[in-house]
This record gives sequence, structure tokens and C-alpha cells, in this order.
Amino acid sequence: MSQPMINQVKNNNDKRETYAYLLGKYKKALREQFYFEALMIVYAMQEDRLRSMLYYLGTFDNRNTIMVSGKVKGDLKKLLKDRYGENAKLSMTTITGKMRLIQAVISWSEHANENDNEYSIYLKTLKRLMESVDVDCVTGTLNEIEQWLHFRNEVIHASMNKNLEALFEGIDERIELGMRLARDLDGYIKEIKKDNSVRKKLKMGNR
Repeated sequence: MSQPMINQVKNNNDKRETYAYLLGKYKKALREQFYFEALMIVYAMQEDRLRSMLYYLGTFDNRNTIMVSGKVKGDLKKLLKDRYGENAKLSMTTITGKMRLIQAVISWSEHANENDNEYSIYLKTLKRLMESVDVDCVTGTLNEIEQWLHFRNEVIHASMNKNLEALFEGIDERIELGMRLARDLDGYIKEIKKDNSVRKKLKMGNR
């Protein structure tokens, strides 16, 4: 995997500064009709919130990596294949990969029995954690984001072939919807973060 070309945030203060700046840019972009800039910021926000959710589900050893932790990789691969088939790849480099893993965890948690002796300590702890989450709401939000991404992809990848009036019709409302969905994810993360049992149980720390 190639190294990042842009330095990552170093700590929570650094992260808050970046967030505050980009949210300010988002509001200004919407106000002044720089819609493509606003769209990019919303997309980045959604992907960051998905990554944060996976962090608290124990997927990553620390906040500065997208490499799946060796402590949980085998279990998560199995959940992903159970949901999407043997050819499913455990990849966190795309927003789709992140969403698919969360959906796989939800799908598994809805029928899993935490007392199953075949489950690892991680899966038993994950099952208990998921019981505190409104999985129907999370699933609904993920489905809405998937639809929103179709719109985003059309704008980013095919703008030059779109009717100009149709391209901008209601674009501000669609962008605001995307931000609302990112904030919905943030609400779910706060609930998961209160518990934080997975990272505690696996002694992953809060890096």
C-alpha cells in the first residue's frame, strides 16, 4: 500500500482543527454555490465517520491506519464472506468496503448467539456491543448513503455529459442530505463509543 502524500492529523486537537475548518468551508461553499467543493467535503465526512465506527468496532489497531488489525482479521473475513460470498475482499481503502464490513457485522449480529463456544472473545464482545446499537437505523442510514453515493458519482464522474439544468436542480438539497447522513453516523458512533467494550477487551487502547 502506498504511503499518504499528505500528513495525517497528529492528535485530537489537530483533528478538531481540521474538522472545524472544513465544516466552515462546507457552509461557505453551499452559501456561495460552490457545490462541487461542498460535495467533496460531505463525501470525506461520510467516509471518516464510517472509519470511526469501524475503529470502535475493533477493526483497526489505531486511528492512523486502515490496515485491519491482526487480532480481528480472521473473524471479520468470515463475517464478510458469510454476508457477501467467498469472493468478498476485506478492503478498507474505499467507502464501499467500509460500508460492506459494517453491514456484514450487523447481519451477523442479528442472528448470532454470544454464548456460542465457537466464537472468539472478540466476536462475543462484539455481539454484546451490537445489542446496544439500533441496527435498523444504522442499516437505513447505510442504505441512504449508498443511494447518495450514486448521485455523488454521477456528478463527479459524468458532469460533462449531464444536462446543465438537470445537473444543478436540487443539488443543494442533495448535498445537505449527505451531510445529515454523516451526522446520523456520528450519533451512532457516540453510542458505540460510550461502551467501547471491544477495544477495552482486546486491549487496543485509545490510540
